[in-house]
Amino acid sequence: MAQVVLENVYKSFPPRKGESVAATSNSDTEENRADKITILRRINLTVADGEFMVLVGPSGCGKSTLLRLIAGLESMTGGNIWVGDRLVNRLPPKERDIAMVFQNYALYPHMSVYDNIAFGLRRRSSGDIQSEGFSHIAADLLVGATKKLPKGLRYLSDKERSVDERVNSVAQLLQIDRLLNRLPKQLSGGQRQRVALGRAIARNPQVFLMDEPLSNLDAKLRTETRAQIVKLQRQLGTTTIYVTHDQTEAMTMGDRIAILDGGKLQQVAPPLELYNRPANRFVAEFIGSPPMNFIPVEFHAPLLITNDDFRLTLPEYWGSALQKYDGRTIILGIRPEHLILSVPANKNLPLKVELVENLGNDTYLAAKLTDVNFQNTALNQTLQVRIPPDKLVRLGEQLWFSLIPEKIHFFDPETELAIFPKNSPSLPFEK
Repeated sequence: MAQVVLENVYKSFPPRKGESVAATSNSDTEENRADKITILRRINLTVADGEFMVLVGPSGCGKSTLLRLIAGLESMTGGNIWVGDRLVNRLPPKERDIAMVFQNYALYPHMSVYDNIAFGLRRRSSGDIQSEGFSHIAADLLVGATKKLPKGLRYLSDKERSVDERVNSVAQLLQIDRLLNRLPKQLSGGQRQRVALGRAIARNPQVFLMDEPLSNLDAKLRTETRAQIVKLQRQLGTTTIYVTHDQTEAMTMGDRIAILDGGKLQQVAPPLELYNRPANRFVAEFIGSPPMNFIPVEFHAPLLITNDDFRLTLPEYWGSALQKYDGRTIILGIRPEHLILSVPANKNLPLKVELVENLGNDTYLAAKLTDVNFQNTALNQTLQVRIPPDKLVRLGEQLWFSLIPEKIHFFDPETELAIFPKNSPSLPFEK
């Protein structure tokens, strides 16, 4: 096992013929040149030995490209990649001691499950698994010639015995030992995924790379397989880098999560820290379902925020953090679950319900922020609200919601960076 260190990694492609690219700045650095399409910008990330790191972000953010750079399937434009104490920039994929599980499984359709798992072991150099009694070539020819004979008549070299032992061990671990003689077309999606995992595990690599391995599974099977991967990773203790666009997978699987957007790392932190202490507006909106609501408000020292529709006095710990915004507009963020049904009051939000989604365990509302008389909704935004499932709400109903003061977030309207208060109450994950 090994840690993985990425130092100032960036990746760019030349534009296609006839495609023009505008420079993003006046900088002369290579990643900002007008004749390049930049995919990744100065990625610095350390994945600890045995850690389960999840790379998450919207489509096109560069997360799969970053995984392919680590695997050696793409060449970097600049930077360094370390696996353990080895700089692997110039090493081909087979020498990096990394195993990758692809989104489409990439199983050999003409090979049985057994042979798919054994393929990587058999491709190793003869120095890794020594054969005895026969030359390496002669032994392999004899193994191939007797392969289709009944089991008792097959010849197994020492190398093949070692392969057989490893394949059966991995098959039992993944509970696919009864499927070893089947072809991939005879397997379900979940079984194919376990075979792909088995092929990676069999090599006992220093690092696992997984590129959206659950995206082709249905919801129930995805949940089951997700739990199996986490359990397996903890059992093996292998450093794992997992790519997904699904925030539920990210939050439930990762020891830490790295969020990418536009080829840049936005924040790297444990799941609960991302949820409770987002570094910027993008992270706040991306993590959480439904996403965080954002409302422009005006701050008035020492602790008052106002909007056309409400006014609220903040807890004292916000005072020093917001002083420089006195008389200016800032962005208030509040999650749907932190809006509580309440009574008419100046400090509460008047909302008019436009959509009701009853899920059984929860009810979600899409509601317009209105004036206090529930008349003007044309210019106001839609907010997402979660309410208890036993509360029945009708379309067009007019409701008041209070904000949980301790759950309010603020963001700079220009940089979109989060504004953090000093001496705020610690959260459970921080204790």
